[in-house]
Amino acid sequence: MSNETPPWSSPADAPASGNDPSFVASMALGGAAPVEPVVVHRTDLRELFLVTILFGCALAAGAASLASWRDYGVRLDPSVAESGWVQADGSVGRGWAAVLLAVLLAVAGILVAVNRGRQGRRLAAGAGVALVLLSVVEFGLGAGRLRTGPGIGLWVELVVGIVVVAAVGMLGPSTDN
Repeated sequence: MSNETPPWSSPADAPASGNDPSFVASMALGGAAPVEPVVVHRTDLRELFLVTILFGCALAAGAASLASWRDYGVRLDPSVAESGWVQADGSVGRGWAAVLLAVLLAVAGILVAVNRGRQGRRLAAGAGVALVLLSVVEFGLGAGRLRTGPGIGLWVELVVGIVVVAAVGMLGPSTDN
């Protein structure tokens, strides 16, 4: 046997100099260097598109209440002032429902923007279906007095409702949030 120190000797047996090049404190006790977790940044592109569509549709649905509502003939005969707020006979129209649904679409867009996507998408889908039903029912209720077909306001409501429901379906989350 030799008098040399074995390679498995304890640190107390090491020389007193602090500049020992054989000791490097870079590994954890398990023998592997710690791995930094990779941060995966979530893309908000789908949510951005959905919020943009919801806000645009909210504006269109609100503006639809001011357009000719039941009868497109208003453009042909301006003496009949009819919109979603005032019917052709002067009685109160149902345009307030379109404005209420437009506000709900805007609230749904806000919910999606603040990472409450599930609630926002449900509210948007419900408001979109309600817009479609409102336009169909409104046309059905006023169809007896129509001369030229449904007004542009009802068409805008119908298209906005379909666009909202399609956007919510197509721009759904890749993972449930």
